Amino acid sequence: MKIQSLLVAAGWICLSCQGIAQYSVRLPDPLAGLSWHEKRELKNQASGFFSASKPVVAEAAKSTVSIYHQGGRICYGTVIMSGSSQQPSILTKWSEIKKASNRLVVMTSEGKAFAATLAGVYPDHDLALLDYDVSDAELTPLDLSQAAPLPLGSFILMANPDGNVESLGVVSVESRSLRDGDKAYLGVMMDFSNEQGGIALQKIMPGSAAAKAGLQAGDIILAVDQENLTGFMEMRTLLQRLQPGSEIIVTYKRGNVRKKTTVELGSLSENSTNRRIPQERMNIMESMGATPSDTRTDFPSVVQSDMPIAPSDAGAPITDLDGKIAGIAIARGSRIKTYIIPTSTIQKLLTKAPQTISHVQAELAKRGVTESNSQAENPLELVRRLLGKPNGTRYNGEENIRKIQEALEKLPSRRKNEP
Repeated sequence: MKIQSLLVAAGWICLSCQGIAQYSVRLPDPLAGLSWHEKRELKNQASGFFSASKPVVAEAAKSTVSIYHQGGRICYGTVIMSGSSQQPSILTKWSEIKKASNRLVVMTSEGKAFAATLAGVYPDHDLALLDYDVSDAELTPLDLSQAAPLPLGSFILMANPDGNVESLGVVSVESRSLRDGDKAYLGVMMDFSNEQGGIALQKIMPGSAAAKAGLQAGDIILAVDQENLTGFMEMRTLLQRLQPGSEIIVTYKRGNVRKKTTVELGSLSENSTNRRIPQERMNIMESMGATPSDTRTDFPSVVQSDMPIAPSDAGAPITDLDGKIAGIAIARGSRIKTYIIPTSTIQKLLTKAPQTISHVQAELAKRGVTESNSQAENPLELVRRLLGKPNGTRYNGEENIRKIQEALEKLPSRRKNEP
């Protein structure tokens, strides 16, 4: 069977198992109606694909680490070279580690464990840089020199530190911003009961781009520029590719008359009160069949995939089928949405210095999170002192994660509201 067929089979099984077993939510069985030997064959094919694809993620896995706090893995991290630094750093998801940024334990792909601390933050992308002062950590930075293209429909894989494929999926939406200010807004409500072809307009939002262009309720949009449209999803996909301020030519039918008008698209941030789905309801919908990440929106540049991951999988590198780095997984959005920061964005990001801890603390203070001004003992030095280890000593093996964490827990809290 062709590799595409194996990927489809593996993807169905991965989605079904994660939705039912991992999240304890009963989803429709994608294998319903198949005989037991057909199900067995598909599972064998999926297992064979995961085994056969291990070499694809082998290099990425060497640059993947697990990040622990209080006895459990809270996310993955990707080893990179940042700016002019002579030592590799670890890039991970900021919102997953910020409450424990001085009590983190890193486990490498070779099973070496050491404490790490927050070095800086890229808050717009929800990314954090971690540093450490273990001289022989022997971390392998990821090669970001060749960014893998992520065309629509391409297969992608997630690596884990064990050298295995953690998950797989298909690119469902190409790179775009999730910020309302970056989203093009037409300002119409569709009439889904229309069966005449085209996109019937049920309502025009006052003051919107559509209203300014003269569109009216009852009009039927036939095409945008030279692209014929037959359904709502086509319109939505087209708008996702455009930016606020873009001009489009809309061909529409009013009664029996075919007309055209030029529309200058607005921004969704200017029309947030016109959302068709309230945010509370959206949160419930996104949580159906999956456990979404707490921070899963407002990213300035992400690729969307149907790859099923857990929130604790964020921070892991993503590859294409040739092993080239496609990006870093940043959030689970819903059952069918996982967001990936593309490699090209990460390359540009790493040319800039991250925000300092003091700046981050100031931003937290503005939101009512009070930070202590006292200077506690350096956590890495305290770990060595409590464990009786000299400077530069690393701690090998998973059994030592417990010892390091116990030492870190004896640190005085630097946040009054830290759990």
